[in-house]
Amino acid sequence: MKITVVGLGYIGLPTAAMLAESGHEVVGYDVDKRLIATLASGRADFAEHGVREIAQRALASGRLHPSPMPYPAEAFVICVPTPTIDHRPDLRAVESAFASVGPLVQEGNLVILESTVPPGTTAAVAKKTFLPLGIDLDGIHLAHCPERVLPGKIVEELLWNDRIVGGRRTIDAEMARTVYATFARGEIHVTDLVTAETVKIVENAYRDVNIAFANELAVLSEALGIDAWEAIRLANCHPRVDILSPGPGVGGHCIPVDPQFLADANPFASELIQTARRVNERMPHLVVRLARNLVPTGGTRRKVALLGAAYKPDVDDARETPALAIERLLSDAGYDVVAYDPLVTNYGGNVVADLEAAARDADLLILVTDHAVIRDLDPERVGRLVRSRLLLDTRNAMDLDRWNAAGFDVHVVGRGLARGASLAGAA
Repeated sequence: MKITVVGLGYIGLPTAAMLAESGHEVVGYDVDKRLIATLASGRADFAEHGVREIAQRALASGRLHPSPMPYPAEAFVICVPTPTIDHRPDLRAVESAFASVGPLVQEGNLVILESTVPPGTTAAVAKKTFLPLGIDLDGIHLAHCPERVLPGKIVEELLWNDRIVGGRRTIDAEMARTVYATFARGEIHVTDLVTAETVKIVENAYRDVNIAFANELAVLSEALGIDAWEAIRLANCHPRVDILSPGPGVGGHCIPVDPQFLADANPFASELIQTARRVNERMPHLVVRLARNLVPTGGTRRKVALLGAAYKPDVDDARETPALAIERLLSDAGYDVVAYDPLVTNYGGNVVADLEAAARDADLLILVTDHAVIRDLDPERVGRLVRSRLLLDTRNAMDLDRWNAAGFDVHVVGRGLARGASLAGAA
């Protein structure tokens, strides 16, 4: 088929590349002219190795054509971001993407939206776009196929994860299924539009609620004087219990955002989801309160070094990262803050790739992101850089024996703390 992919970001570029490698002629359109120029030169400057390699192969094959404008095609696949503004879904990118292909859509064409959206969005935006152009929705095929991949494993999960394909009609879903079946190895489940839209949001809302439960256990364990990590480990020995881990907050492009779509759809029927969001959004505040208890400013500026800026380990993705919230809160409280992260470049705060620049004369280290390169740090080397050998581990990721042996006073969120500092008290 001739396929136009709209949006060449984390999902659009690898999807376009896989479609091209499967034999389709693919035009990849993005509003970022610099990105298009880079891809047109045959380069894919993408941090994730698998994505970079498959994109460069597709470009070299001549079947993936980066373009600053969309082209007519038999199928259009829309992969653009859907952020939130003040906890409300921002659909401007989706609406703009539909508008860009609207004049190109002809009878019999297939239009697929991959972007995560509130239930009912695909049909609503399609009507808003196509009906004024005189396009009968019964004359085209409309589907929603939400992406379900994890940064760091994008290519693997695009290939092997099950896919959900929802169609306005059964024939629409089946037509979309045939497109994904050309490269997807996982099972492809066919359903209706609204169910497909809802399933993706439900998956991430479930994880958000589970993490919020773990975070509340960390706070509660502080009050009880027990180790939350040990309690969770033992509870997970039960065959029907699977509690996730506490942490400094929730980041990424999905979990902090998607539950808002359900809450916005019906605020009165989503109280648990909204509460979980508040619990997870509170965690950076609790971490900062704990840091302030451990290292009071005392009228002088103290330096805090954050270890990690990405929202999860071993990726360069800093979207919605709790590290940025922690940095801003500490800065507002009068601390000098710098984040050390050799993977992240697009952060929005004060980040460096040099450990010495971050840790030099630090009064407190806060482990935020447990990259392998951070877990493997030599505490003796770090100890020679800092002013005070004090570490706050928000992920229970560091080797306590090694850091204690190097003279560090290590505090773990959810575990008994010295000096009377307590997350429960911070709440």
